[in-house]
Amino acid sequence: MASKSSVSSGLRQAFDKYSKFGKTHAQLADHNELRIGSAQIQKMMKDCSLINSKYTSQLLDNDIARVLGKLTTGAAEPGAVHYPKGTKTFDIKGFKLLIDRIAESKGVSHDEVLGKINQNEGPSLTNVTEIANKEITDRMTDTSQYTGSHKERFDEEGHGKGKEGRTDDADTTGYVQGFKGGN
Repeated sequence: MASKSSVSSGLRQAFDKYSKFGKTHAQLADHNELRIGSAQIQKMMKDCSLINSKYTSQLLDNDIARVLGKLTTGAAEPGAVHYPKGTKTFDIKGFKLLIDRIAESKGVSHDEVLGKINQNEGPSLTNVTEIANKEITDRMTDTSQYTGSHKERFDEEGHGKGKEGRTDDADTTGYVQGFKGGN
């Protein structure tokens, strides 16, 4: 049997991995604490094989709604976890309460659910969109093959520049309408 601290650290690692999964650097930098949403919880439970024919994803959604409902309606005891009304994501403390609820719904022990989560290595990338034909993509983004204004659409690494690579914006700053000169 694993020690309590290793189990909780394993849960924390799984929480960190799945809460970051599918988010951009800007989204991660936007918040000071990690939160996990319903989609990431669904993915975690599927990857850990906790969802099966008896405990379906619909039952998981019901458990998520129940725990969020309890956490947002008010904390009866001081020091208990409480979320503002309308919250749809969990922090680590609320996630631990959700794990307790999942274990209760499945009719298994809390340690069995934690054990399956700890055995998981992180979000799997099965059925993820990949580049269909890498040779064609590489050829089309190779700037050495382009001439003229088309060459300006990509940077040195082959990434598109977006609008700044397609348009030349005129400097129309001036003191009267229609003024086109800068100095």
